[in-house]
Amino acid sequence: MTEPLLGQQHHQKPRSRRHVAVIAAMIAVGLLVVVAVAMRAASSQDAAERRLRSALLASSELEMLLTQHVAANTDFVRGIRAAGFNSRAWPVRRAAAVAGAYERLEEDLADTPEAVRSVKELRRLSAIWPEQLDAAARSIALASNTSPVDASSLQSANETFSSIMSILTMLRTRERNEIAQMQLNSQSELARQKIFLSALGASGVLLLVLLLYTSHRAALARATAKVTATEAERRFKEYFENHPVAMLIYDIDTFLILTANAAAQRQYGASLQQLRQTRMDLLRPDEEAESFRRDLKQYIESGAQGGSGGLRRHRRADGSTIFVDISFHLLDYAERKACFISARDVTEHERAKEALRVRSGALEASRNAVLISEKSGDSNIITYANAAFGTVTGFPVREVIGAEHWSVLGCEITSPQAQSVQMAMRSDREESALLRCRRRDGSSYWSQLQVAPVLDESGRPTHCVTVFNDVSERVRDQETLRAQAQQDPLTQLPNRLGLTAQLDPLFTRARRDHERIALVFLDLDNFKVVNDSLGHTAGDALLRDVARRLSHRMRAHELVARYAGDEFVVVLYGRGNIDEFVAAAREMQADLSEDVRIDNRLVRPQASIGVAVFPDHAQDLETLLRSADSAMYRAKSVGPSGLQIFDEAIAREYSERAAIAQDLRNALDSGALTLAYQPRLSLQTGLANGFEALVRWNHPARGAVGPAVFVPIAEENGLISEIGEWVLEQACRQTKVWALEHPEIVVSVNVSPIQFLRSDLLSVVTGVIQRTGVDPRNIEIEITEGVLMAPQSVATLSALRQRGLSVAIDDFGSGYSSLGYVRSFMADRLKLDMSFVKGIGVSTADEVIVKTVIAMGRTLGMRVVAEGVETHRQLEFLIDNGCEEIQGYWYARPTDAARATAYLDTPRNLARTANEKYQSAPDA
Repeated sequence: MTEPLLGQQHHQKPRSRRHVAVIAAMIAVGLLVVVAVAMRAASSQDAAERRLRSALLASSELEMLLTQHVAANTDFVRGIRAAGFNSRAWPVRRAAAVAGAYERLEEDLADTPEAVRSVKELRRLSAIWPEQLDAAARSIALASNTSPVDASSLQSANETFSSIMSILTMLRTRERNEIAQMQLNSQSELARQKIFLSALGASGVLLLVLLLYTSHRAALARATAKVTATEAERRFKEYFENHPVAMLIYDIDTFLILTANAAAQRQYGASLQQLRQTRMDLLRPDEEAESFRRDLKQYIESGAQGGSGGLRRHRRADGSTIFVDISFHLLDYAERKACFISARDVTEHERAKEALRVRSGALEASRNAVLISEKSGDSNIITYANAAFGTVTGFPVREVIGAEHWSVLGCEITSPQAQSVQMAMRSDREESALLRCRRRDGSSYWSQLQVAPVLDESGRPTHCVTVFNDVSERVRDQETLRAQAQQDPLTQLPNRLGLTAQLDPLFTRARRDHERIALVFLDLDNFKVVNDSLGHTAGDALLRDVARRLSHRMRAHELVARYAGDEFVVVLYGRGNIDEFVAAAREMQADLSEDVRIDNRLVRPQASIGVAVFPDHAQDLETLLRSADSAMYRAKSVGPSGLQIFDEAIAREYSERAAIAQDLRNALDSGALTLAYQPRLSLQTGLANGFEALVRWNHPARGAVGPAVFVPIAEENGLISEIGEWVLEQACRQTKVWALEHPEIVVSVNVSPIQFLRSDLLSVVTGVIQRTGVDPRNIEIEITEGVLMAPQSVATLSALRQRGLSVAIDDFGSGYSSLGYVRSFMADRLKLDMSFVKGIGVSTADEVIVKTVIAMGRTLGMRVVAEGVETHRQLEFLIDNGCEEIQGYWYARPTDAARATAYLDTPRNLARTANEKYQSAPDA
């Protein structure tokens, strides 16, 4: 800054030295008068000097007070982020210095009552201002934790600070004006004394002495005033330039910025030169420029010399917006009417306020009840509750502020869950629990409650946040779902999950009381026949009747569960030895053998039963279930209505099957499975027109393991879906290669009924077709008759055909399905079961069935494939009766892909005979 911030004083030059000669001539005339006047002048001069000294001291004290208050305000601003619950702006040392300054000011200004009143007002404002700063600091400290910033406390502190600055500025200006007036008075008095002395020449000598003395004192006064003004100018420049808060001075007529301190240059991202080329109203956003000009005009017209401009938005040089807290003072600067402003950057604070406002709004809008409590010894006193708290508990929010945390929750505080939460609150850690609580009206509800500590900047826990909501409906739904998940909806018996849930405590009881538990695993032998012949409604009725009969004989601690499908598990408890358990199982079997009437038809259920006993056969529930299941399968393999007690032979068989299942899993993971392709011969062309893909497993220790052995195990263990998808993908890749030379080739892939039912067959097949890029018309899905009876099977098969695949029914004629299923789904191929083909030339009945199936297929437009053709006689019979395709050892055994390729180009010798017979046939 090159321009002075304080107006310079203009001093009159001393009179010409000729006054001395005049006074010397008059010394003799007014010697006595001069002495009297000199004494009076000396006394008056001493009084003036005392006033001047007091004024100078008062001005210095005012400067010191101004510096102390500005420094305190700066310390408060700097300490906002770091301070806790006090402002740190008014230490004891500063308070003592200010108090001393006020004492000295009152002495220096004692002759001026109005100034003394202003000093007393300053003393009062300086006493309440630190308290307001502390209150504002506490509000800001709490704002990040529990409550919004108390804007009123910060506004009050700013208003008090502005009042202090206004009074100090007014007093300082008054003292400076008084000093200047004293200087003028001193010069006037000196002139009067000199004139008077000139008139009294008679007192020349004394008057000369007095003149010299008076001139010397006036020079000293002028020098003192000049030093004071220069020092004040220097101190204000230093204060302005080095102040950490942005300060600017602008012309109130043109709005041009005249000067700005270093803090302002940093704050606005511009140099002093750039700021001087900027108008003050352009620092405001465009939409606020007019309001700035209007507000400034009102300040000027009001006559106020300064005050607080409040919170405003300013623009930096890069266009970004900041929030500033404005204080202003009107003054003369460089012979211009100007306005001095301080613009403290409060952007971070305002953003924090906005974030706090959003968080507070979110808390109030939350459907979860929120409590904030302050730690007070072993208690937690509620300081905040949102609206949802009143909705959930029925307590008005205003009534719970100041109450103890647990007193308004209505929870059983002695419950283990509540005690766990209390321990967490005492140890300042997070915890959650499901608690049963009561509302204000006494009604109960379930609350999912969570507590977490709130830490201050030093990591010290000060508060606790509790969040909870009413989860009664969810708890009820969970209890309902749990009950539904453990109960079979058809028979109302426990299902597999329910069985496990009830057996766990029963096993604990049995171990404690040294009692036996028997698991009777029961499977209906003829359920499929009933289901297929009478329909699913009849099957459901049969299952309900079986459940009723089994439950009839249960004792205390015993139960019946529907394990799966037509399988039941009966739990017998504490009946003594194994023989008594077996006897009870036979009684159940006898009960089931009685006829039951379903749809006016008598049905006699048959059941195969396996029995395993704890602790004789197993020590845990899972092993006991497997043992009873294995015994049931052994009984079923013997014949209908069998009963088998678990023994070592069954254990070995089970172990063997488990080992095969594990080895099969390893074979699938390691790529040990392979595919073989059995050609399908067209009796019209004599060439292979397709293949059936067959999975093979060559075990490193067991050798070749047949599909009849490992496929049922794969179906039991859920591996069949993975194996089936692998087989389909390998077959599709090979088919794509063959189709390059033989576009009409069709390769069929078997799909297990379990695979069909337990996996999303449609998406699996579609995914494999897309991955391999094979033409869907070259792939055929081969199913058994039983698949047609499964729910949604026809829809799935129809969807596969819509995607271009064909469908073949394997082992046709060997299942229980009726022709109605065939009618509802017209397959592309019927594969005649080999048991009928083997009967050709042996059984007239088998030959009739073969003729009938071939005729039905030709009539319905389905190609018929005879499986298991092994003799020339069988071939001739099939040709004579119009069979179109054969598959069997007479033509080719399953082989690898490389050898199978040769069948596509090499016709059989007997193909000509077959072709001739077709051409001569009446319906060919």
